[in-house]
Amino acid sequence: MAEITKGPRTSVNDFFGKHLNTDIPELSPIKKLMSEGDIRGAEKIFADYVRAFLQPEKLNRDWIGRKYSDDQRERLTKRAADIMEYKFSSCGIPWQFEKGKIDWEFNPTYNNYCEWPWQLSRHPEFSVLAEYYTLTKDEKAAKTFVDMISSWFEQAIVPENESGYKTICWRTIEAGIRMHGWSMQLHAFISSPALTDEFITTYFISIYEHGWRLRNFCTHGNWLLMEMHGLVRIALLYPFLSDAPEWKSYSLRRLEEELDIQVYPDGFQYELSTNYHGVVDHNYYAVLDLYRKMEIKAPEFLETKLKKLYEMYPHLTRPDRRLPDINDGAEMLIDGRMRQAVGLYPDRDDFRWFATDGKEGHAPDYLSYAFPYAGAVAMRTSWEKNAVWGYIDCSPFGRGHQHEDKLNVLLFAYGKKLLTEGGVYDYDTSEMRKYVLSTRAHNTIRINGMDQNVRPRYKWEDKDINKKADFDFETTTERDYACAKFDEGYGKNFDPTVHERKLIFFKNIEGTTPFFAVVDRLIAPDNEKRSYEQMWHYESCEFTADGLRVSGDYGDGVGLTTVFSDTDAKVVDMKGQYEPFYQGWMPIRPSGPHEHRPIPTPVLCGELTGTKRIVTILYPYKDGADILMGVKASPDTSSTDFTLIFKDGKELTLSE
Repeated sequence: MAEITKGPRTSVNDFFGKHLNTDIPELSPIKKLMSEGDIRGAEKIFADYVRAFLQPEKLNRDWIGRKYSDDQRERLTKRAADIMEYKFSSCGIPWQFEKGKIDWEFNPTYNNYCEWPWQLSRHPEFSVLAEYYTLTKDEKAAKTFVDMISSWFEQAIVPENESGYKTICWRTIEAGIRMHGWSMQLHAFISSPALTDEFITTYFISIYEHGWRLRNFCTHGNWLLMEMHGLVRIALLYPFLSDAPEWKSYSLRRLEEELDIQVYPDGFQYELSTNYHGVVDHNYYAVLDLYRKMEIKAPEFLETKLKKLYEMYPHLTRPDRRLPDINDGAEMLIDGRMRQAVGLYPDRDDFRWFATDGKEGHAPDYLSYAFPYAGAVAMRTSWEKNAVWGYIDCSPFGRGHQHEDKLNVLLFAYGKKLLTEGGVYDYDTSEMRKYVLSTRAHNTIRINGMDQNVRPRYKWEDKDINKKADFDFETTTERDYACAKFDEGYGKNFDPTVHERKLIFFKNIEGTTPFFAVVDRLIAPDNEKRSYEQMWHYESCEFTADGLRVSGDYGDGVGLTTVFSDTDAKVVDMKGQYEPFYQGWMPIRPSGPHEHRPIPTPVLCGELTGTKRIVTILYPYKDGADILMGVKASPDTSSTDFTLIFKDGKELTLSE
């Protein structure tokens, strides 16, 4: 490939002569026409073949057969009208381009946030125009699409030899993602006169360049799955490209291999992020769905090996049928994924129960669940929406998108999210991004003002996918129990203090409603005095603090009382703090980027010399029954008992 200043890089001569299967009878006249220099004649033969070959009634049947409500039609029309006026949005940040002029490498963000131009080249606006055109046949939408994507062809020149992670417009993640949208868009617009013979030829030159780049510069991890999804889509939909058979074979082989490389035996994807787990099963399902829409027999692995990916959702889901926001995660509703799962596995009544919001099938025959390899532990009282649910991170560090949050605890009860965490923020270099990645944004412990610091010394090994997580778990009708430790160092000098945490869920104690005991043991290798901070991030609520007792009122009679045993410590609410470090913030999503809101964040600040035991009780309540007053426990790490103190003066002694 030679150096050029205007794309696409591949010439029409090379495309027709090297990259198109002109042995297909309908395309065979192209050879003679090109030898005679009749490029326009060759383009007409090719474009007419494409128009006859594509099957929009199959690929885009969801758009073609969709019944729109008045509100849906109005929203789609308004969004399409804005796009036709060159109003774009990327990463939640809108931008008005001069009409007819898009700079595909432009970046309007105040901090040069690279995701803005990267995601601009995923072209979601083109899909809006395509759906609108399917509904209305408004030729302005087709012409706008042609003008916009043609400007991308010219400006976004495929690199000759750049890593899949490099360039603004041609990172391979975008190249893979584009192929899903582009295929839908082309099928929607193919009957429009705006798609001239010359345009269709140029479009497929770019399709070839996408296939070439995805095949030769693919990466790994969740990116690889998006890349291979894009490549197999090209191969299946456009078999008239010369490389299509090899691209199909390669992409399917890599997809099948990655199910063993990226997915723990317990079904959780190795990044241990609820969001990126969803990215993985989405791309596999999309490939299978493409086969089904095109009425082609799918490879067996697509139907037989996806089950364990879908099983993650019921194992981990909160009572509101949402996943917790783990690592760079997402609080996504699971019903859509479960509907997909039912289509694949109609005999799974538990999948059907979630897919139909309990109207069909039956709930799982277990309650609490621990992933033996991924280390995520979910505890629950029932499968009803008013259940009490808790989570503890007993996980390994994982493959990517990790937070420094070992032993983090989350809590949901009586229809309310009670304990949250910093969540996920823009992938930038801001202080807020640093915060959400840090220990201090999670419900665990810091030592001497330092966070857990696994990342600098961590390296994922492929064999780790078959390594069980190091934790203990037990579940009975009376209580659930999980125990793990963090021993990989705090701060830049890797302070060797060990943090061992037990989360005990007392589900059936007379005189109480279900509650959690958090037992922390801090074990230092010497007798030097150290400070600790135990953080608790309350979801937005009316918050009060009184000594070693804090309480959040979430409305509707639901609240959370937290009491601490360390009488030498003090509780400080670090809500919405910027100095000396960020603390007590929650990103605002899906609102605009770079936005965050303050949340109540009681932090127990204490000291230890050598070792210390701290007992913390998390007591969710309903109907205004805020009955817990305090907890007493010995700081001796060999002790195992603790005593709850109630407002009526009664005491209850329990054991770990």
